[in-house]
Amino acid sequence: MLFASAEHAGRMGMIEDRVRARTGARHIVALTASGVMGGGSDREGGSGLSGMAMRLPGVRVRPFWIEPGATSLSPGERAEALGESIGAGDDFRGAFVFADPFSVPLVNLIPDLSACRTRRVIGGKREEPIGTIMGGLASAANQPGKNSLVCDGRVKSVGAMGVSLSGPVRLDAVVSQGCRPFGPRMVITKARGNLILELAGERALDAMRASVRTLSDEDRALLGGALLIGRVIDDTKRHLGRGDYLVRAVLGADEDSGSVAVGDLVRAGQTVQLHLRDARTAREDLSLLMDGQRLYDRPAGALMFSCVGRGEAFFESPGHDAGAVSRAFDPRPDGPGLAKTGEAVDPGGGIPLAGFFAAGEIGPIGDEIYHHEQTAVAVMIRDPDEGV
Repeated sequence: MLFASAEHAGRMGMIEDRVRARTGARHIVALTASGVMGGGSDREGGSGLSGMAMRLPGVRVRPFWIEPGATSLSPGERAEALGESIGAGDDFRGAFVFADPFSVPLVNLIPDLSACRTRRVIGGKREEPIGTIMGGLASAANQPGKNSLVCDGRVKSVGAMGVSLSGPVRLDAVVSQGCRPFGPRMVITKARGNLILELAGERALDAMRASVRTLSDEDRALLGGALLIGRVIDDTKRHLGRGDYLVRAVLGADEDSGSVAVGDLVRAGQTVQLHLRDARTAREDLSLLMDGQRLYDRPAGALMFSCVGRGEAFFESPGHDAGAVSRAFDPRPDGPGLAKTGEAVDPGGGIPLAGFFAAGEIGPIGDEIYHHEQTAVAVMIRDPDEGV
C-alpha cells in the first residue's frame, strides 16, 4: 500500500512500477493525499511518500475496482453484487476501500459496503456480519479530476478501489471520533429527512439551545460555532460511552420553524445527544482505544486513516495520531525517561505504520460501516487468533 502527496499525482504509475520492481509485490494499491504518515510521524502539506509492504502467507489478497452499480437494482441486489466484487465470502476478514470524494456517491456506497458482508447466524437468533471495512477518501485535490487512485497497474482520477483480505489474518479496527457528549440525551419526536423538527416534544432548536446553556464558559468557547450531534447506535444499551454514538455535524437551523439540519438521515424514536470536539478529548479518546488494544498481542503493523482536520493545527504538535498508534505497544518509559525535559524529534520504536490524512474516513461502529469526518481510523494487522 502506497500513500503519496499531491506532488506525485502525475507520476503514480511510474512510482508503482519502481516499487513493484524493488519489492516484488504481486499487488499494489495507492492514492494521493494532502499528507502522509509513516512510523510515528507525519508530513502535512509537503512532498512525501509512505508505504507498507506485507507478506501474508495463506491469505487471499483480492484487489478490486468498484464500478457504479446499476440504478435498476434494489439495495439488496447492489450489496450482493458488491460483495461478490470485493470477495466478501465466508472467510472474509476485511477490506480497505479508497475513493475519490468528487466522483463517488457515498450515500449509496457506504450502506452497500456495510450490507455486502456475508452474515453469520448466531444461535439462530441474530445475524452478524463477517469481516470489517476500513479506508478513506483521497485528499490531495480540492477539485474533481485531480486525485490519483492506483490498483494493480490501473491509474484513475475517479471512482473507488481497494483490496480485501480473506483467510488467516486478523484485522482489528478502532474508530476514534474524539468527541464528548454534553447535556441530556433526547428522543427525536418529529423528523423529516435530515431535519430534526422536535426533540422530546419541544422545537429542536429550543431543546439544543437549552443543552448548550449547560456548558461551562470554557467548553462553550470550544464549540467555535461547530456544534455536533451524536445518534445512539444501539438503543438497547443501558450504559452509553463515547463509542456508542455516531457523531455528525449540525449543519444549520431555521428560527421560524425551530428545525435543525444535521449531516445524517434521522427518524422519530432515535436517541441523540449533543457533542463537542477538542484536542484534549481527541487525545484521550484515541489513547483509551489503544489501551484496549494493548490487551491483545502486539500487531505486525498498522494502517492509519486520519481526517485532514486532525493535524498539527488541531493538536498543536505534529504526528499525534500516528505516534499514538505506532508507539502504543512499546513499554512505558521509566522514571528517568519521564523526568527528562523536552521532546525527541524522532523517538523511534513502535510498530510499522503507514497512512494518510483523508477527506473522509471509513470505519466500523458496532456491526455497521459508516463514513466519518474529523475521525481517526486505525487498523491493527495481527496473526489470526480464534480465541479473541
